[in-house]
Amino acid sequence: MSAVRALARRALGRPPIVHRASGRPPAVALTFDDGPSEWTAGVAHALEEHGCRGTFFVLGVSLERRPDPVRALAAAGHELGNHLWTHTDPAAQSRAELRDEIDRTAAAIAEVSGRRPALVRPPYCGAPREVASAASGRRASHIVLRSVDPADWSLESAAEIVDRVLEVVEAGDIVCLHDGISPGNSGTTSREPTAAAVARLVPALLERDLRPVTVSELLA
Repeated sequence: MSAVRALARRALGRPPIVHRASGRPPAVALTFDDGPSEWTAGVAHALEEHGCRGTFFVLGVSLERRPDPVRALAAAGHELGNHLWTHTDPAAQSRAELRDEIDRTAAAIAEVSGRRPALVRPPYCGAPREVASAASGRRASHIVLRSVDPADWSLESAAEIVDRVLEVVEAGDIVCLHDGISPGNSGTTSREPTAAAVARLVPALLERDLRPVTVSELLA
């Protein structure tokens, strides 16, 4: 990005869009979308067993139904991110609609956890520039996309999820997984394979000297 464009972006207050980090020091971020759900605690436990923490991009409609898992995530030191409210494709929404979803979800997360989320991930990682524009005015520090996407939401095999990640993952990667099921889900009806995959994936990453950290820690 040119210096002129960077200055213009800062002047508008638009957060930067990130896919991955530099990889120095070596680490990766495991991120989880669409929760909270009945599987969130299992995913979190699989990380905590090894002293690791993840970033959970909370969906507003899911939080409305299940606030307790989000409260537990915050208490355990996991990072909470904003996945908007309805999981509507951002490309189909106006700036005002996107801003309303960002603000509504952030307020709900803050009410439950005591802290407003700094990170925003658009549903489907769609229309990131438009979401960044809607998130201007200090609504987010970063718009977080992904560099590794195993499409776990479509798989019934934990082993296949693990294999897809380990085949491509490198230091600095942001891995996109799912601890919940979004409205209009077109994938499987359980995230148990993802929870089981995380239990295998975390020690496998540690063996490669790729420690799972939060997105904010990775970017720092």
